Amino acid sequence: MKFLRRLLLTFALLLGVGGLGWALTPAGTGAALWVIVSLLSNKAPLPFAPAITTNRTQWTIDGRTRDGDIWLRQDGWERASLILVPGAARAGRDDARLQLMARILAEVGFRVIVPDLPGIERFHVLPDHARAIADAVRVATDRIDPSARAVGIGAVSYSLVPSIRAALEPDVSADVQGIFALGGFYDSEAVIRFFITGAYRGRFDDTWQFQPPNPRSVWVFLQANLGRLEDANDRGLLAIMAERRLNDPSAPLDDLAQGLGLQGKALYALVRTDDPDAVSELIAALPAPIRGAISALSLVDLDLSALAARVTLVHSRYDAVIPYTESESLLEALPPGQGRLVLLEDLNHADIGSLSMSDAFSLWGAALSLMQFRQ
Repeated sequence: MKFLRRLLLTFALLLGVGGLGWALTPAGTGAALWVIVSLLSNKAPLPFAPAITTNRTQWTIDGRTRDGDIWLRQDGWERASLILVPGAARAGRDDARLQLMARILAEVGFRVIVPDLPGIERFHVLPDHARAIADAVRVATDRIDPSARAVGIGAVSYSLVPSIRAALEPDVSADVQGIFALGGFYDSEAVIRFFITGAYRGRFDDTWQFQPPNPRSVWVFLQANLGRLEDANDRGLLAIMAERRLNDPSAPLDDLAQGLGLQGKALYALVRTDDPDAVSELIAALPAPIRGAISALSLVDLDLSALAARVTLVHSRYDAVIPYTESESLLEALPPGQGRLVLLEDLNHADIGSLSMSDAFSLWGAALSLMQFRQ
């Protein structure tokens, strides 16, 4: 395995020195190799990597002022723009995994624009997030070299939903030519069902499949929705429950459950069920603000026929946070021939830093699609 890593590194260096090798390889294969090897090397830039500048800045579109970061090569070599959208990580745009991806993409000639989406780090996908991403696309189309106008969106996990909604905004829909997503989903209800019960199935399947979910997900979901409960007592008791279970997955909860009010009991009943067939009914019984938030996180009711961008989806077959069938369902919902799905085996949800050697070979096709988009 170490030999293969060294071999790939050698090829990447031969192709990547000064950026000249990328121009000599068919349709960006050298740049795709650079991306794969950089991910395998994880944190440190490769030898001879071009210097990258990160600008923490603001932009104003139609009176809306946004915060964000722009990553680009110091030598000014730029082939396309990519809006890289943070997922639901506590650090937001400062997440080390997101910054690793931003740096690598900038090295191969992307102007990488990372919009700040306040609240997404707490799993709060707000109606304004899609507009914020669309505004970042406007920044890209205003600043990019007219000879290289390709603009794409890169989304991680939960940020895929507002990214697709952004690509459908009338003022940018013709500009977004590609969407590249890691560990995304189609149906928020299906995701909730999975991390509560471990059950999942394809969009047109009748039989449940089961896989152990990440036990933390359900309690993170609970924490994210506490502010949508009216009763302060319910919020307090459920917060203690979540804290207990995040520290000890077997911690007792019955002593706290007895003091819950109507809304608290409804949310508690959902997170404690082990029946996948009961989840829809339990969600329907939740307070309206929580139901609205769940609906805003879903693409099920969205007409995707107007989506102009080609979509590349990457998902781990054994993802313990979002089942891979969610990417399959999204692929089936896209216009025919407009998307592709790459399934990996070892990746830990959307943690691109956990890329294994075997997954690196599988990821090659997606990386090549990204580089061909850049061309």
